[in-house]
Amino acid sequence: MLTLSRTHVRLGQAATSKTEAIRLVGQALVDEGFIEPGYVDSMLRREKVSATYLGNGIAIPHGTPDAREFVRKTGVVVVQFPRGVEWGGGPAHVVVGIAARSDEHLQVLANLTGVLGDAVKAEELARTTDAGLVVATLNGGASTPEPEAAVTTPAGKGLCIQAISPVPHGLHARPSTVLVEVAKRFRADITVQYGGRTANAKSLVTLLTLGARGGESLTITAVGGDAATALAAIRAAFDAGLDEEVAPQPAAPAPVAVPTARLDYDGPFVAGISASPGIAVGPVWAFQHERLEMSERAPDAARERQRLEQALAGATADLQNLYQEFLKKAGAPRAAIFKAHQELLDDPDMVAEARRHLDAGASAGWAWRRVYEERADVLARLPDPLLAGRAGDLRDVGRRVLRMLADVVEGVATLPDHPVVLLAEDLAPSDTAKLDPAMVLGLCTVGGGATSHTAIIARSLDIPAVVAAGPSVLDLRDGDECILDGNAGVLVVKPSAKDRERAATQRERVREQRDAEKLDRYKPAITRDGRRVEVAANIGSAKDAEKAVNAGGEGVGLMRTEFLFLQREDPPGEDEQYEAYSTMVRALNGLPIILRTLDIGGDKKVPYLSMPAEANPFLGVRGIRLCFEREDLFRTQLRAILRASLEGPVRIMYPMVATLSELRRAKAITEEVRREVGAAPVETGIMIEVPSAVMLADQLAKEVSFFSIGTNDLTQYALAMDREHPVLAPQADGVHPAVLRMVDLTVKAARAAGIWVGACGGVAGDPAGALTLSGLGVSELSVAIPTIPAIKALLRSVSMADMEALARRALACEGAAEVRALVQGLLSRAGVGA
Repeated sequence: MLTLSRTHVRLGQAATSKTEAIRLVGQALVDEGFIEPGYVDSMLRREKVSATYLGNGIAIPHGTPDAREFVRKTGVVVVQFPRGVEWGGGPAHVVVGIAARSDEHLQVLANLTGVLGDAVKAEELARTTDAGLVVATLNGGASTPEPEAAVTTPAGKGLCIQAISPVPHGLHARPSTVLVEVAKRFRADITVQYGGRTANAKSLVTLLTLGARGGESLTITAVGGDAATALAAIRAAFDAGLDEEVAPQPAAPAPVAVPTARLDYDGPFVAGISASPGIAVGPVWAFQHERLEMSERAPDAARERQRLEQALAGATADLQNLYQEFLKKAGAPRAAIFKAHQELLDDPDMVAEARRHLDAGASAGWAWRRVYEERADVLARLPDPLLAGRAGDLRDVGRRVLRMLADVVEGVATLPDHPVVLLAEDLAPSDTAKLDPAMVLGLCTVGGGATSHTAIIARSLDIPAVVAAGPSVLDLRDGDECILDGNAGVLVVKPSAKDRERAATQRERVREQRDAEKLDRYKPAITRDGRRVEVAANIGSAKDAEKAVNAGGEGVGLMRTEFLFLQREDPPGEDEQYEAYSTMVRALNGLPIILRTLDIGGDKKVPYLSMPAEANPFLGVRGIRLCFEREDLFRTQLRAILRASLEGPVRIMYPMVATLSELRRAKAITEEVRREVGAAPVETGIMIEVPSAVMLADQLAKEVSFFSIGTNDLTQYALAMDREHPVLAPQADGVHPAVLRMVDLTVKAARAAGIWVGACGGVAGDPAGALTLSGLGVSELSVAIPTIPAIKALLRSVSMADMEALARRALACEGAAEVRALVQGLLSRAGVGA
C-alpha cells in the first residue's frame, strides 16, 4: 500500500498563481524522485482541460496518461498554501500532487474524500504546522484494504475492487461510456455500487442514474469465469482517468475555401455535417414539425423484435457517422458524446425491458418510447445538474430510433416571411429551390449528407447549411436565437455574448476574403508553378448563365437540362427548349457550355412520363436509359440543342452511360438528328458516374471528345451508399480513396486517348476535392456559381507539383478523413485557410 511520509509534505508555501503552485508541487515530486521534470508540463496541460479542484480548499493536480514515461515511481506529495491559491472553483490550501503508473494512489484519494465532506478537518489541514497530522489524515489506517487488490466478496459472490469516481464531475456520460465499453468486453456480470445503490456496469443509463460524484468511492464487483481479468482491465481504465483527458485533435476538413472552422463556442451546440459554407445568426424556424404516431399493440412479437433491432442498428450507424465526422472536426472529447449516445442505444437493460413489452403484445414503437421516456424521467430527477442534463441526450437518442418505428405525419409546410435559420426534417430539392436567401439565413436538417440534393442546392443559393444534425434540432422553439456555422457543421443553440462576437468576427473575415476573391474572379486559375485549371459553372436554369459569367466562370461545365422538364404537366416542346438553350449560349458570349441530355429517373419523378414503380430506381431506368425508352423526347431535345449550337460553342454530354453500346447508340441518334437539323458536328462527351464506365474508360475514350466525372453519383455507386440515405449519406464522401482511384483510372485512360477530363460533382467545389482532383489530372472543375471565385483563388495559392504529390498520397490513404487531413496540411503549409 502506498503511504505518505513527512518528507513528502511541504508546509507554509506561497504562490501567486495556479501555474506557479503546480510548478512548486511538480518540483516536490521531482525532489522526492517520483518524476522526471517533463511530467510537470503534463500536469499543467491537464489543468487546462479539467480543473482539479475538489472543494473545501483541496486540489489534486496530476499529469495525463500519455506522460507516464516521466514517472519514475508512483508517489504523492502534499504542498500546503495557508493563504490559498485561486484554482478555478475556489482557493486551494492543500494541494496533493500525484505521480502514478498504476492505481496505488487511489487509497490516498479515498482518504481525501473523507476530508472533502468535513470542512473543519479541511480547515485544520490548511492551517496546521504539523506535517504528522497531514500524514496521519491521508494515510488513514493500516487496516484499510488496498484498492488495487481484487478481493473475494463474502459468500463467494465474485471478486471486487475499490475505485474512485473520476474528478471533478464523477461518472457522467464520457467516463461512464468508457467504463461500459470495457465491461462489455467480458462475459462476467459486473456491477458498480455507490451510496447503497447498484448499477449494471454494461448499462450506461443505470450507471448515470447512480449519480456518483467526483472523488467518491465505488465498489466494482465481477462474477464469472473472467472476473479477475475484467477487474484488471477496469482498474487500468480508472487509472487512465476513464478518458477524461483531452486527446490530440486531428486537423478538421475545410468544406470551403474560407478560414479554418474552430469549435470554440461557449454555448451548447448540435453537431451535424458541413453542407454549405458560411455563418448565420438569427431566430430558428421549423419548416416541418413531425408527429410520431404508433399503435400500442401489435400481433406479431417476433416481427416487432426484428423491427426494433433494425431501428436500433440504423440509429447506431447514424451516430457512428456523426462520431467520425465530429472526431475529425473537434477531437475525441467533444466527439465522445456521440459514442455515449451509441452506448445508450446498446444498453442491455433498456433493450431487455423493451423486449418484455413486445412479448406482452406491445408494438415496437410503443415499447421503445415507454422504456426510454421512463429512464429519461429518472435521470431528469437526479440532483446533479450535469447528470440530469443527460435526460435530454436519452430522449434525443430515443427519438432517433422512434422515427424508424413510427408513422411520421408531416405538418403543413410553410415558408418564413422574415429572416430565419430554417430547421427541417429534410427538404426535397424542389422545396430547397424555393427558398429565398433573403429570408433563409441558414439551413439545418435532421438527415441528409453533404452530397444530397438539398446540400447541392443550398450551396448554389449561397445559404449556409448543416445536415445530418439529428432529430433534437426539431425540439428547438421557433424564435430561439442561434448561430449556424456551416463551416464547422454545428448549430449553436444558446450562444453567449462571446459566441455572437466570434460569429460576427468570422463573418466579417469571410466577407473580406470573399470580397478579395471577387475582385480577382476574372483571373484564370493558374497555379504557382504556371499550370492552369479551368473553373466552370454548374447551372440549372437560363438565368444562371449570366450569373456564371459574372462570377468569373470560364464557361458552363454542366447544364442540367431537366429543369425544363420538371414541375409541369407536359414535356417542353422543341421551340421552348431551343429558346432556353440559345438564351444561355448568347449569355455566355463565346464561352463553351456543356448541355447534359435529360437525366431523369431514380430520385426525380415526372408524372407525364408514366414510369412504372421500381424496387431500386437508382439501378433502374434513368439517365441515358430513359432517353432510349422515350426516344421521342430524346430526339426533340437533341434537335433543340443542335439548333442552339448555331449560336455558339455547345457540347453535348450523355448521362449515366454504363456500356460502350449505350454510347454508340446515343451517338448514332445524335448524328441522325444533326443531319436533319443541318448543324455542324459538335463535341460529345459522357458522364463518368458508374463503375463500369471507369473500367471501360479506355474503350469509351476513343468514342468521345471529353469525360466529365459526376463525383456525386460515382461516389454513391462506388461505395454502394445512397447519397440521400438518412444513415449512410454522411459517409458518402467523394474524396474517399476508392473514388479517387476511379478518378485516377479515368484520367489515365483519357490521357492515353488524347482527350480531357472535367469534374462536375459537388466535390469539385470542395477544397479537398478541387486539390486532389486537380492533382490527379482533372483539367476542368465545374462548381456551384457562388463557389467559383473561392476555388479559383485556392488553385492560385498552391503549385501543381504539390497537388500531384497530395493526390499520390491520397490514393494510398485508408479513408476520406485521412485524405482531408492531408489536404488541411497542404493548405496550412501554403498559408491558406489559417
